Amino acid sequence: LILRPSHAVFVTDNRLSRGRTWICSNGLELNRALTEWQETQPLMVQPFIDGNGEGVFGLATAHGIRGWSGHRRLRMMNPHGSGSSACMSQAVRPEIQAAVERLIESANWRGLFMIELLRDRSGKSWFVELNGRPWGSMALSRRQGLEYPAWSVMAMLCPNVVVNVPEPKGQPVVCRNVGREVMHLLFVLRGPKSKALRGWPSVWGTVRQLLYINRDQQLYNWRRDDPKVFVTDFWYTIHAHLCKSSRK
Repeated sequence: LILRPSHAVFVTDNRLSRGRTWICSNGLELNRALTEWQETQPLMVQPFIDGNGEGVFGLATAHGIRGWSGHRRLRMMNPHGSGSSACMSQAVRPEIQAAVERLIESANWRGLFMIELLRDRSGKSWFVELNGRPWGSMALSRRQGLEYPAWSVMAMLCPNVVVNVPEPKGQPVVCRNVGREVMHLLFVLRGPKSKALRGWPSVWGTVRQLLYINRDQQLYNWRRDDPKVFVTDFWYTIHAHLCKSSRK
């Protein structure tokens, strides 16, 4: 099972915090998690589902949802569960699109949205969360010609104008975040914290994947005319996560 905070954020020492999450496969791991928890915040207890993350994206306007697209994670920065370090575009399945459309309409949502899903080993999709904000893999969307941020501003400024968006590219696009890819390798080297994670990546297999470079793959924040953004993002990604780990 998985233990996670029941609140999106909470305040500790005048700072906002998301809290910790624990994955437990047996009584020993559960007791260790409860000892570390120390009743600092309310927790939810849920079944732990092993699978792969997927995303469904769009722009909800007064004229309906525009710009449907999707992706699946090739690698998560932290194999325990986190944002992707590499992802691939994919078409949105009709049954998923219909379910997402019902959810967005029932919530009366307007603007950008990202629906996060988890597809388990049997192929069943589980709802994780609705993010009404720009998402971490926006670089992948923009590489497909899907300019969600600009369309969102246009829809807000001119709500009566129908936002015309192109169809996403038919050929799958792969986008990699170099800073997160390095962190992925470090997490793999550290090893799993729970026996519930049965498909932990191998070290040499991970090294081979990270060293494989294809001309069709794209990099987050890379622009030939402005490499400083790429270098800065790489540095702050590594620095932020290593400092966070040292504080723990």
